[in-house]
Amino acid sequence: MKPVVVMIIVQVAYAGVNIVYKLVANDGMNLRLVVAYRFLFATAFMAPLAFILERKKWPKITWMVLFQAFCCGLFGGSLGQNLYLESLALTSATYASAMANLIPAMTFILAVSLGYRSGVALPTV
Repeated sequence: MKPVVVMIIVQVAYAGVNIVYKLVANDGMNLRLVVAYRFLFATAFMAPLAFILERKKWPKITWMVLFQAFCCGLFGGSLGQNLYLESLALTSATYASAMANLIPAMTFILAVSLGYRSGVALPTV
């Protein structure tokens, strides 16, 4: 029963965040500033945990690792959040929540379509 309760709590939290974001967007706050605050608070919370819990497992940081981390943060984090908040400002919180559930399906479709075109053999079921 615990996984079901946790899943419901997470979904309620996502819905609450969508409603708060919509209220902030309707109030006129700059949405890029909301994304910046979100990442600043996440960094302030996660960085001490990472330094304490992972202090003995630090990988070697090369220029390629730094470049990949930059691209991941740019495209995976900030671009996605900025597009999401802009779409939330233009639609309703209900519509944005429903569209967020399509992300896994769209990721699968992109992976299959791009995997075959690049010559990578995907496993068959």
